[in-house]
Amino acid sequence: MKKTDVLVTVIGMAREGLGFTPTDALACISELIEQEDKQNPLHDANVERLLRLGACVWSLRHGMLAPPSSRGLPREALKQPE
Repeated sequence: MKKTDVLVTVIGMAREGLGFTPTDALACISELIEQEDKQNPLHDANVERLLRLGACVWSLRHGMLAPPSSRGLPREALKQPE
């Protein structure tokens, strides 16, 4: 599924009230991590991606701002012009 299709589908589901609550989203992520095959060479990368997704849900739920990307701009560049 292309990124644009994912975004359109996610927005549509959210508008229809079909999204998980933050608690349910974190529970779903936990279940997906449990289902990961530890023998799979991609296990660690998949788990890390799921944990990052969980961190996003947590940040949104708690109104936290995400820190600047490690490959992004310095913090000063993110400030709004006055």
